[in-house]
Amino acid sequence: MKRILTSFIILTIVTLLCAAQEQPQLGIVNRTQCTGFWRYDFNYQTTDSDGETPIVLSAAIFLSTKFHEKTDEAKGLALMNHYTITTDAERPTNVTGQFSLEGFIQGSGFIIIESDGIGFGQTVDRQQNYLKGRTTARIDIDAFIAGRELLRQEGIGFGNLVANLGYSQGGHGGMWVNRLVAEGYRSDELPKIDYCIIGGGPYDMYSQLNGMFGEGVSFYPVAIPLILNSIINDSDALTYNDVFRPEFVEKIPEWFDSKKYKAAEINNLIYQTFGGSAETGIQMSAILTDEFINPESAAQKAAGEWLKENSLVYDDWSPIATDHIVFFHSHDDEVVPYVNMESMNQFLTNQGYTNYEIKDVSGKGHTDTGMYYAMQAKSLLTAFEHNHRSYGKDSLRMEIILRISNGHSCVDISGNNFENLWIAFYNHVLCLLCHFLRGAAGYGSKSHNDRKEFDTLFHYVFELMVYNCSRTLFRANIVIFRYN
Repeated sequence: MKRILTSFIILTIVTLLCAAQEQPQLGIVNRTQCTGFWRYDFNYQTTDSDGETPIVLSAAIFLSTKFHEKTDEAKGLALMNHYTITTDAERPTNVTGQFSLEGFIQGSGFIIIESDGIGFGQTVDRQQNYLKGRTTARIDIDAFIAGRELLRQEGIGFGNLVANLGYSQGGHGGMWVNRLVAEGYRSDELPKIDYCIIGGGPYDMYSQLNGMFGEGVSFYPVAIPLILNSIINDSDALTYNDVFRPEFVEKIPEWFDSKKYKAAEINNLIYQTFGGSAETGIQMSAILTDEFINPESAAQKAAGEWLKENSLVYDDWSPIATDHIVFFHSHDDEVVPYVNMESMNQFLTNQGYTNYEIKDVSGKGHTDTGMYYAMQAKSLLTAFEHNHRSYGKDSLRMEIILRISNGHSCVDISGNNFENLWIAFYNHVLCLLCHFLRGAAGYGSKSHNDRKEFDTLFHYVFELMVYNCSRTLFRANIVIFRYN
């Protein structure tokens, strides 16, 4: 009896020790010097997709070297909602390059906080909750609040501004963040969002999928299993065999669950195995069952209800806690069709929300628009609340605001006469140079939109040149270009 009792006590102790070892450490677990910035990895507590079960996820903080070294303070924090990823190597806590979205936005004056999400990092053994709106927004907000507290503990300074960013899947997540903040989720810790810059988001997945079924073709087939997998996981009525053809079901563990292949690689595998190409797309009937494709089937109706529930245009809400939203979307987006932007625009209008603007990026596909989004997001963040920035007490202060929404530019000047003269001269020369180069490039006779796009690109390239020269050579306090 004594031996049995001793064995039981030893077994209990070993079990408790194993459980303690399995519990991830909370807080900052790693600091990595990347190309031009630092990344702090941390673990934080949130709730699972049921909204109740505690779960620990991993996330990253991206900050410029000067913030890491505490030689300057950030003007605010940005909540980043990550875009579509399918490999664990792509997770935010693995980002190190300057040519990533996170790296590109460095230098804007904001510190970025971004969750790996469910299915990556700490929970890599699980399937991701792809485009599951409320779950994604909740874990992203929890990551933001946890990361903010860790920055305070580290003694890293930052202002009170809060930005909300995301492209593609991240655009969808960003609008859901706006929604949860408006509904009061953790409102005592995150009462409002000052600035939201998002793009290319599937805000109306129901209409998008109906359009795909109507045409019978998908140009981004990897998204179909990702979305339908989330639906199946939430449904008691649907199974893989109800939705996918048997030969496609066989591929799911290797292509998706293994998290070995990037989205572009999975697309290519689907094309090679089931036909189609990036140019022609793939027939939906090649991977989906005839029953599911039938719009009158119970399976498709069940999927439709999930899509409406996780879209953003079918419920009565408004982003009243977000001061301003800037959308980027292309009429030529082959991955997330423009119907999503049209639905969101109509929805916000119907709700009486007017603090938003839509940047049409026609002529570009989804990926090219994403690159344009990254450039514009950095520019907009840099200009936002520009008076916060300072590069030297005795430096020349030049506040130049170019407004190109109507194809013309003007300046908003404050300061002494010397500054006024310099700014007026600078602006005049810039406009003349832009006009000359536009004509030389053959854009003089093109449409207003084409000329406007040329002007936007010219001003952006020029602003980077002046900005970098001013910092390295003259240390002038130049805060450049806010686009309407």
